[in-house]
Formats: sequence, structure tokens, C-alpha cells
Amino acid sequence: MPLSLSVKVFILYSILYLSNSQSQFYQVQPHDISALIGSNVTIPCVITPPHGDVQWTKDGLALGYERQLSAFPTWSIIGDENLGEFNFFIQSLKHDDEGLFACEVSPYNNAPALKQIAHVKTLVRPQHVQINDQSSSSEITIIKMRFDDKFHQISCQVDGAKPAAQIKWINETGHEFLGISRTLLKDNIFSTISTLTVNPSLLLDKKRFMCDVRHETLTDSLNQLRTFFEVQISLPPSNPVIYGYSSVSRLVNGSSLSLACQTYGGQPLGTLSWYRLDHGNEPSYLIDNSSIIHHDENFTESNISLFVKPSDNNSTLSCHVTNEYLDSLRKTLETNITLQVAFGPLSVHVLQNSMNVTTLVEGTPQRFLCRTSSSNPRPTVVWKIDEQILSSDIDPIEESGEFAGKIIQLAKTIGLDKSLRHYHNKLLSCEATNPDTGHTVTDSIQLNVIYDAFSIEMYGLTKDKIIKSGDRVSVECILIGGNPLGKIIWYKGDQLLHSESTIETNEKYVSSRVEFIASPSDNNRLLTCQGQVEEFPRHIASFILNITFLPIDIAIIENERFANLSMHSGDDDDDDKHYEFECRTSLSNPQAQLTIFRQSNDGKIHPDIQYITSLSYINGINSIKFTLPRIDLSLHENLLTCKAAFAADISFQTKQVTYILHVNHKPYFHEFNRSIEVKENQPFNITLEANGYPMSISYTWFHPSGRQLMNDPLNIFINQGQLSIMNIQRNDLGIYRCIATNSIGQTEANVTLNVLYGPVITRTQGYSVTEALMPGSSAILICVIDGNPIDFNKVRWFKDNQEMSYAQWEKRIDRNEVSLIRKSIHRQDAGQYACEIDNQFGNSHATLPLVVQYAPEIDRSDPSRSKAATDSDRFLTAELHCHLSSVPKPTVIWMKDNQVLSPSSKYQSILTERNPSTSFSSNLLFDVIFYVTNVTKSDYGIYQCRVENKLGIDMIEILLTGLTIPDLPSQIRVTNTSHTSLFISWTPGFDGGAQQTFQIRFRLSTESQYAYQHMPYGKHSFELKDLKLGSQYHISIRSNNSHHLSKWTDEIVISTSDYLPSLRFHLSEVPSTKISFTLLIIIAIIGLIILSINIILMIFFIIKRRQSTVTTSENSSTTGTNETEANTIDLFQPVPSNFSTTNTYKKYEDEDIKRPFVSSYSSATLSQSDNASYATLKKNYISPYDNLRVYNYYPSSTDNSLVTYRSFKDGVNTSIDTNGCIRTDLV
Repeated sequence: MPLSLSVKVFILYSILYLSNSQSQFYQVQPHDISALIGSNVTIPCVITPPHGDVQWTKDGLALGYERQLSAFPTWSIIGDENLGEFNFFIQSLKHDDEGLFACEVSPYNNAPALKQIAHVKTLVRPQHVQINDQSSSSEITIIKMRFDDKFHQISCQVDGAKPAAQIKWINETGHEFLGISRTLLKDNIFSTISTLTVNPSLLLDKKRFMCDVRHETLTDSLNQLRTFFEVQISLPPSNPVIYGYSSVSRLVNGSSLSLACQTYGGQPLGTLSWYRLDHGNEPSYLIDNSSIIHHDENFTESNISLFVKPSDNNSTLSCHVTNEYLDSLRKTLETNITLQVAFGPLSVHVLQNSMNVTTLVEGTPQRFLCRTSSSNPRPTVVWKIDEQILSSDIDPIEESGEFAGKIIQLAKTIGLDKSLRHYHNKLLSCEATNPDTGHTVTDSIQLNVIYDAFSIEMYGLTKDKIIKSGDRVSVECILIGGNPLGKIIWYKGDQLLHSESTIETNEKYVSSRVEFIASPSDNNRLLTCQGQVEEFPRHIASFILNITFLPIDIAIIENERFANLSMHSGDDDDDDKHYEFECRTSLSNPQAQLTIFRQSNDGKIHPDIQYITSLSYINGINSIKFTLPRIDLSLHENLLTCKAAFAADISFQTKQVTYILHVNHKPYFHEFNRSIEVKENQPFNITLEANGYPMSISYTWFHPSGRQLMNDPLNIFINQGQLSIMNIQRNDLGIYRCIATNSIGQTEANVTLNVLYGPVITRTQGYSVTEALMPGSSAILICVIDGNPIDFNKVRWFKDNQEMSYAQWEKRIDRNEVSLIRKSIHRQDAGQYACEIDNQFGNSHATLPLVVQYAPEIDRSDPSRSKAATDSDRFLTAELHCHLSSVPKPTVIWMKDNQVLSPSSKYQSILTERNPSTSFSSNLLFDVIFYVTNVTKSDYGIYQCRVENKLGIDMIEILLTGLTIPDLPSQIRVTNTSHTSLFISWTPGFDGGAQQTFQIRFRLSTESQYAYQHMPYGKHSFELKDLKLGSQYHISIRSNNSHHLSKWTDEIVISTSDYLPSLRFHLSEVPSTKISFTLLIIIAIIGLIILSINIILMIFFIIKRRQSTVTTSENSSTTGTNETEANTIDLFQPVPSNFSTTNTYKKYEDEDIKRPFVSSYSSATLSQSDNASYATLKKNYISPYDNLRVYNYYPSSTDNSLVTYRSFKDGVNTSIDTNGCIRTDLV
């Protein structure tokens, strides 16, 4: 029995041992992988189950046991875990992913731990290759060499490869050449440069070579990378030869010259250029660089043609040849010729011949000099007089001239061989001729010789002619002959007279006419004319004058009594009535007769003078005595005349003296305008003139008010009968009085002043908001007007700046009050009325409001006001807005579900009148805000805003919901385009209950990929820049309120401008930034420290996880893998760097609640991110207080607006069920 028990125990332990000795191993081992950057890589790792815990490490860093590596969004563990598949997946391979990856398996029962390492290497395919640092293109690169170079090096460079690429040099026949290569490393990318050295030879000319790139990523013919170049060998051309001219012959000025220059050989053939060197002066300058290349005959030719000028004489023309060979040596080959030109002379000049005429005095010889311009060869010079050749005085003088020519000077003296008068008006010429060309030039001078006149004669007076005093005497004197013609002067006695001369050149004489008025003093005086030519003796003619004349003096004795006559008083003993007057005259020729007469103010002659004695003549003096008629006012300012007369020849002559009679009397006014009109604020001027005797008259002015007017420096100026008022006012109208006074008496005159002024509206009556009329009541609009003149029928009425038709209105005028009346008023009659009146002096305009009461009207123009949204989980306050218009002010009632919401701590309504604008409005505008505090889901629903006054009721419904998707923006406009930019603006829609921002999506019509732009809050326009010239773009916009994204608007298509403006500045290269080696070491040390801290934390959390796993396995059937996953998410939770956060909670203290929402996110980034970088969370398990961004693209069938969120703050669902889930970012 004991033995049997022992056997049983042995068998049991054997079974247990065999069952536990099962080993774990790799079915598929990780192995080394090389892959291109950007490709997806899978490292296999399959373990035979059962097995221990599996985790991957990267370069010794443990990555954890979870299949989703939250800290590394592009890494994940894929495969069926139940089948032992732990394949490591790398999405979009990067440089940082290169390293040693190990698949580690922990011990399982008695099976030891497993570890297998795979080396992941990143490959970068080279993209471009270039020869001699020249930019790569589809054309073959040309390499140029001189045939006599010892050697030439060619470099080929390929960049952007990993590992380093290899370069092979191959010719057209496939022969490979050995080059020297070197490799450069920058940012883990290799550049390879290979240099090929060749010995130049004509055998290499036009031969092609290939630089072929070898790399392990270039595996087939479709992605080969190579470039070709062609070798060109250069040779020098021959010296140039010039054809077409020989330097031993002269060219004629103005002729045409054609030259040809040729050069042979050279590789390539040479190019020719013509240069000119003027008279040995450096430097030479280019005149032509055109060439004709004859490839078949192996030469180059250049032809030039020019018209020969004097400046070409002794100038040198040079023909230069060059090609690539000579250019590389900075050399040219040249051939020169020197031109000889026959020219000139261009001109000949007689010195001091500025006017082409000269004057000679008879008896004085004159010497002339003639000088030519430069000429080649020397010119021949002769003197001529009227085309007859004269002999010269001396031999010509020769000088050097311009352009290497000769200048000749020749002298000639006139007046030695014959009298100068023989040369008068003759043409003296100097003529110069070029012996080679026959060209002749001439300069001439007209000779003018001075000589004396022959005689002088006087015409116009005879001895028997009688000249009366006062007659106009006209006498002419003629001086015959002389050169120049002489001058004539006149004398009357010793008095020099002014005369007018006339020169008759053809008749060779000069005449002079003198005119004067004969006077008594001219009687018996000698009239003389004197003529003279230059300095020759004078010629004289004379005549004695005989003048008849009236007496010089005539006067009435004691004529001063005429200035102070007194009117006859009726007394026969009046002194003036019986006083005797006498008229006397001086000597006359012959004796004159005297008569006396009076002329009244009307011009009539009155022969009422009484003579006392008859005419007497003693010692040449005539006299007669007389008395005046009866003196009264009619004699005042009469003319009293004493006239002397006699008969001379057949005409009658008179002379007289006249006196004014002054009779003493009081003033009387002249005729004046008794009524005057003056515009207000204008000056008033009037001048009254009164006559009286004595003439000392004083004037006094009186205002219509009766006060005497005095001088006022600011407004009134009085000067005798002149009154000036600077600024007339309407109260200045009336009758002004002016009183004129002298020593005899006074007289008064009246002037009526009518003041004119523009109309002024002094008072108006309308109806403002506080006086608003009820519909159907009567309205009276009144304007009170003052003006002069004024026509009240011309008053015009306006409504809202439009003239009225008066069809429904009655116009009424009552004195200066104009009214507009309507018996039944309606709302459409409300507005801004105005009355306007004008005359020729101005106009006046006044406005009158007319406000009519009306029922409330709610503004429904903005559909977004019919919605409101507020979160129901945070006890926030919702605002409902209602905009309306009403007169008078309305009453507002808020309702929900037909129940009135009375003001309380829950509900509050505020009615505010909008601030009035500067322009008039007949409407009152109000804003109503309804506040709902501590919003919960039960507060959601439809609210009614009911407004009413005594005229009516209006109501609108407003929907209050939770946070929702914002409405699409509308009215998208492109208002400005350029060649690189588009300016876009839009109108926001309903914001969904939160501040909204906008995102612009655009792409080229030829591309499918979009670019995105994010707008900051409050910005509703944006300028897209850096666009392509003349390209078509598709543009759409959507809204984002931090909780939801709206759909994209329909795309608009717009093109940039085809016009490219010219640059006004130069771009400068941006200098590269150099990082010192010391700084790199410091950064590396800091990175190692951070990495060490992460490793320590990782080890700590792994230990804590295993402890937690042990505890959990004892108390629960749930494995610790999901808990580790939660911890890993908390530890490596990624925060994208391009997120901008907005703290939207300010009323709470809980730090968990105050976590900010992400306000915006680039959909471009979303589209490029890997699926594994987002957490998969179950609906109804996402807290509204956690920062979550719904991934709008996965799954595509999900409608984000239907997703609701509920807090999982108090517990986390550990299920891995993902059915019905949406993709989100946990921030």
C-alpha cells in the first residue's frame, strides 16, 4: 500500500513536470530591414503560444506592452494576439525611426525569456545630379576646352542620398573611365562628388559622356539617374585682313566707303568687330560687331559702309577677331588702316565782316583780310570786285587747321589805285577753292562810300501870302545828293523847330517838312532850313514871315464885382444897377472891333447890355464902356462876354473874354433819386448836391427814427451831402432827411430807403416722437417766414428730401405764416418734412418732423436671431435677442409653451432703446435681451417674444438648444485680385452657441490637394497670398465654434491676374545660420539627461504596473493590459504644437473642469495623420470637460452633430468594444 501511494505520487509529479516543460520560441523572427523614407514598414515577430508578456524596445528603450503606442503615433503592434502575432508596424518611415528594434518575450513558466533584434535602416533615393555645379536640365551640358590645355577636370555631383551614391563615367561606346570621388554628410544625408580628369585633344571634340548614378534605390530603368555632357575643343582663328581701301589714295568728303574684313579658321570660327581710333587719341570705340560666318568655306566676314567726313582724315579703323579660344586667354587679333580724306574748305570769312557791309570815307584807303577754314589739300584763295579778280597785296599766309588740314589768310587794300567813290555800292568778294575736289566757298562785303550833297531848296511860302495868327504853316526843304543822305534842321528866328524828314534813296535826295501854328510873335521873324552831310559844310535856305493877329489881351475892368452881385431889391439906387464897366484890348494887326453880350444858363444870347460910350482906339488900345441889366436869380452863373473881331483877307477872326456872374442866394438841391433799394448787410451810399451862393454850404442828415446821423468809424460815414452806411439792417428802412444851409438860408430834401433781405424761417411747428400723432388724426405743419421782398406762394414743401405733390395736403397762407394741413394722417405720411423759400437775395430751409404712432414690428432680417444655444451641463446663462421697432414704446412679454415667463432669478428681460443716429428717423428702434440663468436641458425649447402697444401686437419664436453646429457662412465675395493674391470676405451665420472662427480651403484647378488657412476670432475677411500667376483656384469656407464644424460652402472659382508688375527692389540671399560644435554637444547632453529621466520613469511605472497587475489578478478577473493602456495614455498623451487653446470656463474652481478646449485645428494635418494617433472612445463616455476634437473624416458615415457627450470623470469603461465609436483627439 505505501509503495502504491509512492508510485501514484511519482506519476502525478511526472505529469506536472512534463506539462510545465513546454518551451516558447519564435515562429517568425524579426530580421533587418532597409526601406525608403516615407514608406510603411512591418517588422515580423510571431511567437508560439502560450508565451510570456511581449514588448518591443527601440535602441534599448522599452516601449510598453500595449499594442497602441500613444507616445509614438506612427508606431503600433499589429496582428492577431491570440495567434502570437506581435508584428511591429511603422507608418511613413522617418530618419528618426532608424535603429535597433528588439521583440522581447518575458519568461513563461519554465521557458526562458526571448529577445531578437532587427536593424531598421532608412534609405533616401537621390533626386538630381549636376555637372560642374550647373543646374540640371533636359539639355546636354557643354564642356569647353582649349586644344593646348594640359588637362581639364569635370565634376559630377549627386545630392540627397542615403547611403552615399556611387558615380560612374561612361562614354558613347560604353567604355568606363575612372574618376576620383569624395562623399559629404549633412543632416544624415550624403552628397557624392566625382572628378574626371581628361587631356584635351581634337579627337574629343563633339564627343559625349555620361555621369551615371548607382544606388540601391535605383533598381530599374524607370528610376535611373544620369546626366550627359558634350566636349567642345577650341582653336584660334587667323589674323584678320581688310579689303576695300588703300591708304595711298584720298577719299572725297561725302563719298561712300565700303570695307570688308575676313578671318579664316578657328574652332569655333571667329567673330569680327570694327573699332575706330580718332587721330591717335585713346581709347578706341566700337562701331560695328556684326559678322557673317561661312561654315562651308571655313571663314568669317564683316562688312561696314560709311559716308566719308572731314573728321575721318588720319583716323584709324581696326578690325578685331576673337573666339572662345582667344576669349579664354583674354586676347584678340586685329588689323588697322588709316584713312586720308580730301575736304574743305567749309567756309571763308572776311574779317570784321559781321554785317556783310562796310563804310568808307572818300580819301581814306581801307585794308581787308580774308581767312579760310581747314582744308585738305591747301585751298586756292583770290579777291574779286564785282566778279573781277584783284591782285593781292602780299603772299598768302598758311597755318595748320582742323583734321590735319591747312588754313590760308590773304590781304587786300581798297582806295590806292582810284577814288573811293568809284567803289560805292560795289561787291568785294574773297573766294577759296579745293584743288582736288573743286569745292568753292565765298564771303562777300558790300562797300559804302561817304560824299557831300549838291544843293538845298525851300518850298511852300511866297512873299505875297498873308498868314493869320493861329494858322498851321507847312514848309518843305529838299537837300539833293550826298552819301549818306544828309540831315535838315529848321530855325524860326533863334528857335529850333521839330521837323519830319523823308529820304528818297532812288532820287538821291532828302526832304524835311516843318509845321507850326503862327502866333503874333512870329510876325517879321526869319524862317531858316539848314542841310548837312556828315562833316561836310552846311547848305542854307530862309524866308521872312508876315502874320495877321487879334489882340493878345482883352479884359473888363473891375470884373471882380461879378463874383458878388446882390439881387435887385426894388430900390432904384442899387449900386450894381448903375455901375459902369469898361472892356479893353491890347495891340492887334489890323485894329479889332469890340462887342459885349450875355448868355443865360440855357445857352441863349441876350443883347440887353447898354453901351455908355462908343469904341475908342488910342496908342493901339481899344475900349468901350457899358452897364448890366436888372439883377435877379436868373443872372446867376450867366456868362458875360467881350468880343474883339476883324476881317482878314476873306475870313472873319474873333477873340473874346468871358466872365461868370454870381448872384447871392440860399441853397437849392439838384435832381436826385428820391427812393432807393439796398440789400441787407450791404452798404448804402447816396450823395446829394445843392447849389447856393456863397458856396460855403453845410449839410445835416437825420435817420428815419429822427436822430441826427453822426460819423461812426464802424458803420456811418458822412461827408457834406454824401451819406454812407457800411452795413444796412432791416430796421434802417424809412425816410432820411438832408438839410443844406449857407449864409443866405437853408433847404431840406427827403430820401426813402427800402431794405431788401433774404427770407428767414423764424419758427416751425412739427410733431416729434414725444408728440407722435395717432393714425387718422389731423396734422398742421407751420413755417413762419420773414423777408423782403417775399412771395409766400413760392414756398416749397419737401418730404424726405423729395418735393411734395400736395395731392392730399392743403396749403394755407396767413400773413407771414405758411401752413400745410392734412385732415387724416397715416403712417406712410411720417417722415422728415421741410419748407423752403427764396428770393433774389437768398433762401431759407427748415425741417419739421412728423412722427405717426404704429404697432410694434419685429426685425426678422437676420435668421441667426431665431436661434440660441447654451451648454446645459455647466449652469450657464442663455441670451435670447429680439430687435423691434415701435411708436410709442412697447410692452414686452416672454413666453414658453404658451406660459408667460415672469421676471425672477431664473428669467430676466431688458428692453433698451438704440442710440439715435445723426439722421432723422420716424421709427423708434429697441433691443430686447431675455436672460435664462442656470440653463438645463429642461430649459431647451421654443420661446416666444411678444411685443405690444396700444396699436397692435407682434410675436416671434426663438429656439434655445444645446451647443450645435454653426451655420454656413454666406455672401462669399472676392473683392480684389492680383497676380499672387486674392482678397476674400464673407458674412457669418449662426455661431451654434459659441464663439466661431472660420477656415478657408483652396486648391488649384489642376490639383486635387487642398491648402488651408485658419482665421482668428472676429475676422471675416482674408487675403490669400503667394498664389500662382494667372491660375484658377477653387475656394470654400466653413465655420468652427470649438465644438462643431460646419459643412464646407459650395466652391467658388476665381483666377489670379495675368499681369505681372515690374519689381522695384532686388532680393538678397538669406545668409545661412552656422551652429557651433559646442552648442551641438550641449544639446546632445541635455537630450541624454531627458532620455535618462524618461527611462527611470518608465521603469518606475512598469514596476507599479506589475504590482497593480498582481493585486488586480487577486481581486478581479480583468487583465492588467487595459489598465496599463490607460496609464500609458496619461503618460504619453500628445499635444499637437499647432493647437491654439481658449479658456472658456471662468466660473469654476475645479482644475479638471477648467481644462481648455482646442479652438481650432488644421484639417490638412488631420488628413496627413495616422489612424493610430487618435484614441477610440465610446459614445456617451466622453466628458464635455475633456479637450476632445472629433475627427470628421473617420468614420465617414458619422454625423458629428448627432454625437452627445457625457462625463466619465467618476469612472472609466475598460471595455475594448469599438462598435459605434467615433475618432477623437484627446488633448
